[in-house]
Amino acid sequence: MSILFDKINILLLVTALLNLFLGFIIFFNGRNKKINIVYTLNIVTIISWVLGMVLYRSAPLETSLFWCTVLYIAPTLIASSFLYFTYIFPMKIDSNVTLKSVIIFSINTIIIIMLAWPGLVIKAVNINPGFEKEIIFTKFYWFYFLYIAGFFSYGFQRLFLRYLKSSGIERLQIIYFLLGYAIASNLAFVTNLIMPWIGYFFLNWLGQVFTVTMVGFTTYAILRYRLMDIRIVARKLFIYIGIAGFAYGIFYFLIWFYNHAFGSVFSSAAYVTGLVVAPFFVLAFYSLDRYLKIFANKYLFVSLYNYQDTISKLTDKLNYYIDLDEIIGLIVDTIKKTMQLDRAGVLLVNSQTDPIKYQIAKVIGFNRQNGISLVQDNFLTKYLSKTQKPLVRDELNFLVRNFKTVEEKQNFEKLYDHMKHIEASICLPLMSNQKLIGIVVLGSKISGDAYSKEDLELLNTLANQAGIAVDNARLYKEVQDFSQTLKQKVNEQTKEIKTQSKDIEEKNKYLQELLNMKTDFLRVVNHQLNTPLAVMKGYFSMMEEGSYPKEKAMKSVKGGLERISSTVSDFWDAYELEGERMNMEPQKTDITEIVNRLIPEKQKLQLAQERNLEVSVKKPNFKIPLVWCDYKKNRSCYFQPFG
Repeated sequence: MSILFDKINILLLVTALLNLFLGFIIFFNGRNKKINIVYTLNIVTIISWVLGMVLYRSAPLETSLFWCTVLYIAPTLIASSFLYFTYIFPMKIDSNVTLKSVIIFSINTIIIIMLAWPGLVIKAVNINPGFEKEIIFTKFYWFYFLYIAGFFSYGFQRLFLRYLKSSGIERLQIIYFLLGYAIASNLAFVTNLIMPWIGYFFLNWLGQVFTVTMVGFTTYAILRYRLMDIRIVARKLFIYIGIAGFAYGIFYFLIWFYNHAFGSVFSSAAYVTGLVVAPFFVLAFYSLDRYLKIFANKYLFVSLYNYQDTISKLTDKLNYYIDLDEIIGLIVDTIKKTMQLDRAGVLLVNSQTDPIKYQIAKVIGFNRQNGISLVQDNFLTKYLSKTQKPLVRDELNFLVRNFKTVEEKQNFEKLYDHMKHIEASICLPLMSNQKLIGIVVLGSKISGDAYSKEDLELLNTLANQAGIAVDNARLYKEVQDFSQTLKQKVNEQTKEIKTQSKDIEEKNKYLQELLNMKTDFLRVVNHQLNTPLAVMKGYFSMMEEGSYPKEKAMKSVKGGLERISSTVSDFWDAYELEGERMNMEPQKTDITEIVNRLIPEKQKLQLAQERNLEVSVKKPNFKIPLVWCDYKKNRSCYFQPFG
């Protein structure tokens, strides 16, 4: 049998390709998800129906009845798979879905048997030259009609009731899916179900073409409202198909050109021309790839644009900031600009309160008082600490269904009301060392688009980097505050000493020098601790993401640990030598043993090795007596021979 390539069949084939494209995207982005699999099967049945019409119109008289039967069996599978899909979309909430699916497909099987039974529903097919083929139905066509209309009507009713009970992004997904199927199926009812029954067959192919409406609405819901979370696949396929179409077009253009210009594609002139054309083709190929990415990012997938570049730039900037206010401002401004939001803010944990409360670090677009009211209870803190993932307001309705206790449901409902009251769409945890240190609260997108899966992944990555930077900045600020408090207390003590007597002026001068040394020391310690910590955290983050070799990172981490260890050791030495808190424990001590222990350690110092310094001790000719000193603080000992 040869395929008839008239205008109608070409239109039907284009329709089949559009459905195939949509099914391909949905299936390969969620082959392990039941909802994606069932929807893909529904599209496969639609494609079978479209291709069945092509084959039916192309078939000769002797096989027309067979292809007519196939043509009418396909819609039964469309109706049953559609109805089953309404039990799991947007998520499974109905009980006994398995039993209901058995009932649905059992009825479907009965209708298929009736259609396949010779002469029971379809009696014959007549060919009228110049017109569409005429189908002769029996009185049992009633069963087929009621089955198709009933299954679709019940499915639409279920979707509409689900729409009334839903909210947020779920509500938008349902309405676009419902509109697409309702428009396509109702038009098809007229052209493919009712008109043939009363003897009009000239439009019996139009119902298949109407499925493009379903494809359009579903695609729009995918791109704008995160239906089945497949936007990233859609963007990639758009680019790949554009490049493939370009290469395909150039290939056939060159074949046509070579045949007309040189008589053959294998002529010597064609080969030489090919060598000249090849560099221009590569340049055009590269330019087209770049243009398609820019076009897709700018006009079709704005929220997916340049995410990796945004993360990289923000990470680099955070490494250069130690001021908490500057870091918070950078985080809020970057997220708001990248995601194109109407409002954003950061709340930091106040660890001195119980239960944990929050203080506003920075907000743009939010009411400051409402921002605090979001986290008056401790439920959000516990949830974000446990999941360490973004909490989306529109998905709270899904989360509520997973909890069985009344208290948990009430907590989620209360949280939903709080987020809705302040117009917050997402609560993003700021984590550092597996501890919640703050929350990034985000509003809606200015464009009205929903947050996609890729948006949430970007925000999660940004939050991980931001949490480390914020924690470092807070530690730095605490050290500064401590240094300022210490300075103030020493100044007060110094002032009091000055008024007592001139005899203690030298001591006062000594204390002032000690204060200056301590201030300088704390500044150095802060730098020496904060710098390696920031570097180590950065390398650990990159190792977790797999973006930096583990072997190279561990060398830097090891160096940071050695630097921190040395700094801490120096810190405690200085702390104890302050004098006021030194606790001496003198005892009889062999000073020779202490010196013999210290010499090898000093010889191994890196500085001594780098400068080729010789560290040794010259022993006297007489026996060294025992001394009375603190063994651990031997620098403070004084000699007192025994025996």
